[in-house]
Amino acid sequence: MKNISIRQGLAADAPVIAALHAASWRIAYRGLLLDEYLDNDLAGERARYWSEKMGNLKDNEFVLLAEIGNDVVGFIAVMDVPDAGYQALVDNLHVVPHLKGSGIGGKLMRAAAKKLLTDGRSNFYLWVLEGNHPAEKFYTSISGRPADRKQSDFGGKETWATRYVWDDFSELLGGDDRETDNLQHQQ
Repeated sequence: MKNISIRQGLAADAPVIAALHAASWRIAYRGLLLDEYLDNDLAGERARYWSEKMGNLKDNEFVLLAEIGNDVVGFIAVMDVPDAGYQALVDNLHVVPHLKGSGIGGKLMRAAAKKLLTDGRSNFYLWVLEGNHPAEKFYTSISGRPADRKQSDFGGKETWATRYVWDDFSELLGGDDRETDNLQHQQ
């Protein structure tokens, strides 16, 4: 695979983040959420969400993008939502569908963990929609531990999600993290 660089997301990146997010959900959540939700205005909804979010990130929130050349191939969004003893929420991690399984998600998770450590935070959590078996398998493979569950209305359907936690980043960062050495912080 070509060189993958990781950089800080900017407000101007909102449209490409939204498009990637919608494309990822349409594949990952097919059969888990209502088709009408996935097939209607999902792209517009995500565009509005990311336009607002990228313009209003708190100082301790960030979005990192993975790029191959000038193409965004993945992103991770880390939000300031401490809960149950965890210091940050990985609100989104998405990779373009045809590159899933290529290591980009792991690179983004390690880059986010390193940035959090630099900021004095040492753990995080995320939620995985039950039935999203590829995500469950991926997070377990990079040292995520299933913790509790919650029920909510998502995409017009009652769903359950499992919280995956990283109590510290030692196992996550214990692997080969040379790929995150090229993290570029751009303002």
